[in-house]
Amino acid sequence: MTRSGRPRSFDEDTALKAAMRAFWVGGYAGTTYNDLEKETGLRRQSLTYAFGDKPDLFRRALSHYIDERVARAAELLSKETSFLENLRYLLDAWEADATSGSGRGCFLVRSTAELGPDAYMAQELQRGDNILLNALTDAFRRAEEHEGLVLKASPEALARLVISVGNGAMVQAVARQDTQVSRTAHDALFSLIS
Repeated sequence: MTRSGRPRSFDEDTALKAAMRAFWVGGYAGTTYNDLEKETGLRRQSLTYAFGDKPDLFRRALSHYIDERVARAAELLSKETSFLENLRYLLDAWEADATSGSGRGCFLVRSTAELGPDAYMAQELQRGDNILLNALTDAFRRAEEHEGLVLKASPEALARLVISVGNGAMVQAVARQDTQVSRTAHDALFSLIS
């Protein structure tokens, strides 16, 4: 241990990613300090010293997920390829999350379903939702203006539709462990938009 109370090999980013994985699998309520200790290799005292209590650690893990994964998904929508190619790539990435061997799906979706209107987490959950909503809305606007995509609803409404279908298909695919659930929903959504 160092004088700060942290283990010599402490790496905050690595520990935060490990905590995120533990919460991603077990959810907030289902993840114990024993789970966090096992996943991070840190004792409860070190975790609390570095990140605060369990709600603080969960919020930091969720924030890390949003900054890493959700922001990366939003970036997919601004690639130089066409909007429809970017949208298909995003839907495929969601499908991969839903049907990977981990059975975890999206940490943000799972956390929103579990925590609902939890006041302490609401701001972070909303931030994650807004990143993707804004990116999709902007992508629909660009596609309409620069690619001639004919929109049958407002860009924001279509963005909300994509998120709702993507999240719902992910939840169903994870719950059923069926890769076709998300693929069928994504294909139908894509055919309605293109």
